[in-house]
Amino acid sequence: MPGSAPSAVSSLSDRAAVRAAGRVQMGDLTGACEVEVAPEGLTLTAGEGTVAQWPAHEIERVEREDYTIGLRRALGRGSMVLTRFARRTDELVLALRHCRADALAALMSPPGELPREVTEAAGGNAGLLFRYDDGLRWVPDEGMCFARLYGELDAAEFDAGSYALVLRGPFGESRVEGLRRLTSEIGEEAALRIENARRSFGEALEAAGLPWSGAAASGSMRRHVPFRPSEAQLRQIDEAADLVHEERRDYWAVLREAHLVERLVISADEAGLRLATLCPVVRGELYELLSEADHASYVFESADDAVRAWTEVGFRRQPIFGGEDDEAYRVLAGVLPSLRAARDGLRQRVVHDDPAHWRSRLI
Repeated sequence: MPGSAPSAVSSLSDRAAVRAAGRVQMGDLTGACEVEVAPEGLTLTAGEGTVAQWPAHEIERVEREDYTIGLRRALGRGSMVLTRFARRTDELVLALRHCRADALAALMSPPGELPREVTEAAGGNAGLLFRYDDGLRWVPDEGMCFARLYGELDAAEFDAGSYALVLRGPFGESRVEGLRRLTSEIGEEAALRIENARRSFGEALEAAGLPWSGAAASGSMRRHVPFRPSEAQLRQIDEAADLVHEERRDYWAVLREAHLVERLVISADEAGLRLATLCPVVRGELYELLSEADHASYVFESADDAVRAWTEVGFRRQPIFGGEDDEAYRVLAGVLPSLRAARDGLRQRVVHDDPAHWRSRLI
């Protein structure tokens, strides 16, 4: 809670589920109620029936004044005021904050992945910092979230002047304050993980037949970060076995022959390398995934938005490229600038039918 000393905490599921009785004011409803907070969200019961259920990710804001709790729901779906919870008020506020933050962090992380540590940040910008194996995810009580992956970062530093954790890389600078005594420890751990991420990326490049481990070790080439390839590097990609999927080789050849391959993005995981190219085209910037076949081509106002959002939504395809509108990601786009920019900047979707026809719709 704001004002309290931060500490490492576990996920809501084994820490802060709460059921408590009090009173509610919500629209025309005023009276006695029971509130249950669980990992799935908030359930409000009055009389003999359930009168409201808010998914955890839709809890937009939790405000407290003395023994009064004000809640606002995302997407303009209403609000409620909870009172008369007496000594359970502290417990209820904590559960609601953790419930919301856990849900948003899960939307920003790979499916099924759980944080190793969840650390409370106190002070003027209170929130929760989720420490995953692949990076850090920040969910403030108010304001914008972020995810920063060790593979894309340049450095993690402890700013002694402001007692802040500062994360720097090509995607910009991110700061978390209020971690207090844990700030230096988290910064040192992150710096070590950045170094390890560079080393493992270099090993993955070498395994794929790309002699770029030196660039990975120096940080001049990072996973998830666009870079401008040299002609020699493009030829090495041409020659690397299986890096460009067989069903995408003709489309890769079209882009190469038209001299449109401006930047590349390489990611790496247990399954191998993921290669995409960013190319200027008539309606904006093409994001073309080359290492997999089951994808259309997408044109964005700026493909950088899609690249950044990809790292901040747990490498999920649907929130950025999917045609269906998942409400959970509508909520997340409200607090995750890269996702909002990518969704707003999507200009065109082009299927892979015939390479010549495909080219005519893009160039």
